[in-house]
Amino acid sequence: MRRRTELRVALEQTWHDLRQAGRGLWRARAFSAAAVLTLALGIAGTTVMFTLVQGVLLRPLPVRDERRLLVAWKEDPAGAVAHWPLDARQLDALNRESRRLERVAGASYYGAGSGVVFESGTASYLRGASVTGAFFEVLGTAPQLGRALQPTDDRLGAENVLVITHALWQRRYGGSPDVLGRRLTIGDQPFTIVGVMPPDVAYPRGVEAWMTLAANASIAMNPAFREGVLRDVDLVARLRPGATLEQAQSELAGWVTRLEAQESADSRRGMRPVVRSYADVVVGDVRSAMLVLFAAVVLVLLIASANVANLLLLRGETRRLELAVRATLGAGRGRLSRQLLAESLLLALLSGLVAFAASGWLLRAVVALVPGGLPRLESVRTDPLVVLFSLGVVLLAAALAGIAPVAFLSRIDLAAQLRSGRALGSGSSMRRGRRGLVMAQVALAVTIVAAAGLLARSLLWLQTVEMGLAADRLVFVELAPHGAQPAGPPRPNDSFHDDVVAQLEAAPGIEGATPVHTPPFAGTGGWDTGVFTAEGQSLAQAEQNPSLNLESVHPGYFATFAVPLLQGRTFTRDDRPGAPDVAIVSEDLAARTWPGQDPIGKRLKFGRPDSKEAWRTVVGVVEPTRYRELAEPRPTLYLPASQFIDEAQILVLRSALPLSRVAELARAGVRAVEPGLQVTRITPFAELAAAPLARPRFNAFLIGVFGLSALLLAAIGLYAVMAAHVRQRYPEIGVRVALGASATDVRRLVLAEGMRLAGAGAVIGLFGAFVATRALRGLLFGVQPLDPLSLLGAALLLVAVAALACWLPARRATKLDPLAVLRTL
Repeated sequence: MRRRTELRVALEQTWHDLRQAGRGLWRARAFSAAAVLTLALGIAGTTVMFTLVQGVLLRPLPVRDERRLLVAWKEDPAGAVAHWPLDARQLDALNRESRRLERVAGASYYGAGSGVVFESGTASYLRGASVTGAFFEVLGTAPQLGRALQPTDDRLGAENVLVITHALWQRRYGGSPDVLGRRLTIGDQPFTIVGVMPPDVAYPRGVEAWMTLAANASIAMNPAFREGVLRDVDLVARLRPGATLEQAQSELAGWVTRLEAQESADSRRGMRPVVRSYADVVVGDVRSAMLVLFAAVVLVLLIASANVANLLLLRGETRRLELAVRATLGAGRGRLSRQLLAESLLLALLSGLVAFAASGWLLRAVVALVPGGLPRLESVRTDPLVVLFSLGVVLLAAALAGIAPVAFLSRIDLAAQLRSGRALGSGSSMRRGRRGLVMAQVALAVTIVAAAGLLARSLLWLQTVEMGLAADRLVFVELAPHGAQPAGPPRPNDSFHDDVVAQLEAAPGIEGATPVHTPPFAGTGGWDTGVFTAEGQSLAQAEQNPSLNLESVHPGYFATFAVPLLQGRTFTRDDRPGAPDVAIVSEDLAARTWPGQDPIGKRLKFGRPDSKEAWRTVVGVVEPTRYRELAEPRPTLYLPASQFIDEAQILVLRSALPLSRVAELARAGVRAVEPGLQVTRITPFAELAAAPLARPRFNAFLIGVFGLSALLLAAIGLYAVMAAHVRQRYPEIGVRVALGASATDVRRLVLAEGMRLAGAGAVIGLFGAFVATRALRGLLFGVQPLDPLSLLGAALLLVAVAALACWLPARRATKLDPLAVLRTL
């Protein structure tokens, strides 16, 4: 009973404190609005970023016991190859023999690739990935509709079936259950949709539909790829209970070694397994970026809290006499402290309501800006955990904002205030407290603005980096696969390519045309090779060679792309089957393989020195390009298409004509050669280049918004403190003016004080930035984390903004009437 009484009394006191706080804040409505909006900015930003972090990083994946799921591939210990596939043919043996893995499956090493599909006579694009039949069984994911892929589907000759993602089901089919049984044509093969996965099941990244490896092999129109389609996989497996990733990696290392010992000498690569948790692979490289952005918005929240604390301190100084009267009437310091904390809590609660109302709109805006490829975007939503987090942020903001006023109260001599009959000036400790809060705001703002500057400079570097090709004049024309439509028998590739190129190059305004197989920025999803050997190299030297991009190119490739030829010659029609095998290398490959030597006439081959692969003679050296990777390009080896892979479903045109005119000419040229062949998509290179820029642009934009918010809050905080400082020094300034001080002297007096605070905060912020910006290393390209221009630029920007914030109070001080001020003394 006693405890219940004490609880009731405490609740009544709290309610009374909140009512008193509400009345006081209502009387100071301008102050309250400024404080609420300031805190709401920090709370809303923090809530939105936590919602993203929760959805992408923290929410459990829709799989069974995700901690036991792993993904594995191979890498070269020397670092030449970071990602190499495992062999799907060995999965059954591994499944039987493994003591650490309970169940194994495979997903295509090439990831999700975009392809043309036909449905009801209409062509569209679909990002598909091939997996083994046990893939969904290993994940432990039940379909939302229909059934999943099964091992019986993964056999040559079985019916071709598709399972689609929840996102594709909603976007293309409106969530209709009639999607089951829908038939699509991929390549020249019919597929039937048999299942829909629940939301947030999307591995490999970007996938919209899954088919089996056998089904994918059935649509591989070039026989050279069919075997690779059936074999090259990343391992997806489930650990046995009690087993660890380290134990699985050790077991796989022995397994890989035994397999390579059974292979021919030219197939051995000395690879070792790489094992990662399924959750880490699904999230990929976005974790560091999201944590950096979340840390930035938390700093904005701290700046906002410090700003409100400063506002409360300034308001408290005007209430000294009121607090003294209350103390005389019996209110102890504890009672007064509760009253001040109640005001902070009420301000934070009101800010939380405003922030929560705005966060839904902000979240939709941020999600709309999120670049394609961000994993688990379907999981981003407001849920009870987000609401609890928001409440925690509100309470944290209340505590941060309320600590300073309570500390201020503990230092007031209430009796002296009452004896004086008016509010006395603030003590030196209070002034130091306010200044300390301002310096903290400036320091935190410098850290955020420096990070924003680094990301902005990195983005600028990516946007302006030399591509090594005619990026501004290239247009990519994608064609439906030959044989995908009943328009008569397809023509041979070489005949079609020659005829359509001749037709297009004869069109006015088309400067060049060439077929290509690999689209831009395919990365390792295109062709690459692991180990290669230059003639005369030992095994150790060959293993140190870099991993290469392989490009199968036609004779007009280099002229169309305007890739400068540095030495030798380009390919001609004489480089055909039966002729000597030749190659062209990029300049960086030549420099690394034959440093200080003339590469023309040198020979190289795939595999190790004892490989039975044919030697290829280097006939040309060209400028390096960023065709496959924008940020960190690899060296490139070019091979004649007629001696390597002739299949190509993309035509590249070089033209300065408007895109609409190029599209018109492209369609006419293709129809003239093969009337039934559809042109499915026409895209300028600049649009394709936007894809690798999307995430850096999003990161730079978002942290730029946070930096601007921090800059604004720091400026407001400094302005408030300097305005109060000037008001307290009115008597002194009046005396100085009466004794002959000029307006310039008064401005200098005020600005010097403000610039000392801003300068000290900027110096502290630079030290913080030295530490904090190291976390950005994985997000930067062409810029170092300790880039002097970004760091010093951030500090100077804050000082400049601080000067503007101080100038307004200084200007007001110059307009004082010294006689009016002296009369108040």
